[in-house]
Amino acid sequence: MSLQSSPSTLPPLAPGLPFVGSILALANDAQDFFYTQYRELGKVFRVRALGNEFKVLAGPEINMLMGTQAEAFSAWDTWEPIMINFGGRKTIAMVDGPEHARMRRLMRKSFSREALTSNIPMAVELISGFIKKQELGKRIPVTYFMQHLTANILGMLSNERIPGEYFDDIVYWWTTLLEVHVSHLKPASALQTKAYHRARARAKEFASMVFHDRKNNRPAEDEDNFLDNLADVSAQDPDFLNHDEALFLTLAGYFAGLDTVANVSSFMLYELLKHPEILTNTRREADQMFANGTPAADAFRNMPTLHAVAQETLRLYPIAGVLPRTAAQDLEYGGYVIRKGEQFMIANAAPHFSPEFYKSPYKFDIGRYREPRNEHKKRGVFAPFGAGPHTCLGAGLAEVQIMLMVATLLRYTDFSMDPANYKLKKAYTPSMTPKGFGIKFTSWRA
Repeated sequence: MSLQSSPSTLPPLAPGLPFVGSILALANDAQDFFYTQYRELGKVFRVRALGNEFKVLAGPEINMLMGTQAEAFSAWDTWEPIMINFGGRKTIAMVDGPEHARMRRLMRKSFSREALTSNIPMAVELISGFIKKQELGKRIPVTYFMQHLTANILGMLSNERIPGEYFDDIVYWWTTLLEVHVSHLKPASALQTKAYHRARARAKEFASMVFHDRKNNRPAEDEDNFLDNLADVSAQDPDFLNHDEALFLTLAGYFAGLDTVANVSSFMLYELLKHPEILTNTRREADQMFANGTPAADAFRNMPTLHAVAQETLRLYPIAGVLPRTAAQDLEYGGYVIRKGEQFMIANAAPHFSPEFYKSPYKFDIGRYREPRNEHKKRGVFAPFGAGPHTCLGAGLAEVQIMLMVATLLRYTDFSMDPANYKLKKAYTPSMTPKGFGIKFTSWRA
């Protein structure tokens, strides 16, 4: 990439205190801090925290640039220690170009929108069965509940196996890894504890069991099966995908939605309970969706309110609102140069909170997705799943899964917030989640 200029000035510095910099604001709500600085300082700014300094790139233009100049952005440094800890070298989030495209093809069928829409009866049975195991009037921690539902559905779609007794181990292993290597909420010593080692061993044990059960009981006739594809590629081309990396991808169906689908679904229930009129309209759509039994694949086309609620929830609580990246080559953006090898952050969801693109951006407003407003359709201003070739592989699947889980809950239960006076507090564990948010089922609906 040729640089048109080499500016000598540094980007503006975000406000902070002597010595500690912006650490307090980052600890309180890092993503919102980045979004605020984007509005006040522009599309490129610096942040200092405890002696460290890094640049943040934001705005619709960076989201578009990630698509047109993808070769300039690398996530290798972020994910490499995670793979080394598991025993592999690389995974889909790290590689680029033809290698990345090949790995996406390997996973696409099990993580596509069609994977779920063609298996709606199975998914509804899983959701309704899990719902009916809950006790009326008993508090349900929403995020944990949604994580369990999500892992069950994705596990069945990819591997035809729910995690069962291994669920808590997978959650602990995956969350700890991300908190150490991605969000840096925990020190590296967290990976040396007995609890972590046990969770990692159990997660790997489960992956091996699922992988080899399929391998040893593979049907004689060929079929496009996720586990078969992993087994074939890891045997035929271990330089591209070795055995441990195949086991890591075997677990993807169980961990992929823990910090994404589960959290967005939780925020969606919160917003519905805070907006009773929208809840009533959404429940009416859910009842119509189930009017003739298990809904058909095209049922989501007739749920404009539910779809708008999902979109607005994704805007306010994006799945991947801030992305760590390393410059794979010199990059110019916003009049400033990012040098090859420099680590920085991309606040890809910053436009979600700009009044330039969204009227009253902090207000929950599903009307913004309808004619004539359509505020989300301007290029680069709606990026809840990231941007560019590394946009979440399961973005289409995630949107349908969120809608189906919430619609099924609305169809089969009445529920209320617990505690009734709950005030939203966002936490990062490591992804954004509604801390302390609970519900209780108050009655079953026929």
